[in-house]
Amino acid sequence: MADPLDTLPFKTLVAQAGAVLLTHGVEVEATSVRGVTAHLVEVMAQRIGMDQEEAVHLVTPEAVAEIIMKAAREEDQGVSSPHAMRPVRIEDRTVSAPVESLGHLVMAASQAGKYAALNDDGAAAAHLLDLATEIGAALVENHAYGATEISVGVLDELAELVGAVADQVETSGWSICPCGDDHGQHAVDAGTVPVMRHHAALARDLREQVDG
Repeated sequence: MADPLDTLPFKTLVAQAGAVLLTHGVEVEATSVRGVTAHLVEVMAQRIGMDQEEAVHLVTPEAVAEIIMKAAREEDQGVSSPHAMRPVRIEDRTVSAPVESLGHLVMAASQAGKYAALNDDGAAAAHLLDLATEIGAALVENHAYGATEISVGVLDELAELVGAVADQVETSGWSICPCGDDHGQHAVDAGTVPVMRHHAALARDLREQVDG
């Protein structure tokens, strides 16, 4: 028997659930949608007493989307969510930016992503690493004459996320080493905050060129 997760009905259900999430203004990584869908199909199969390949027809895209949206609402209340959820990027304009500046932003995304990962914010960590990858791809693919085109949406998201991580370090005790022992990490954290704020400001300055 074929793997029920490799069948067309299952793949269609995953795609439809992703489309429902988009109507709510959020975008979720396909692997996360697939994981939730697989879980619901498995639960349905066990509950009804049928094969997963049959149970897939009883799970609706709306049910999958609701589970993911519920997890996001719980995350807003301080419960960590496993889903890589982010707002749909509407801003599709680009701006020319010096490669040196974008190099700094790759470092900023990676640094903030590391803080988020070490302090159990997996969604922010995944988003920041995606941004680092996106900026890096722009540098590799479009580099010419010391500058390259970068999405304004990337700059907006980076400025917001890096600034938010700086806030967490400054006010919520996020640390590069949250082990509980004091071995100098607090000095490192304190020095990191102004660097993050500088990089967030750099991203905002670059994006403002598109309006200026």
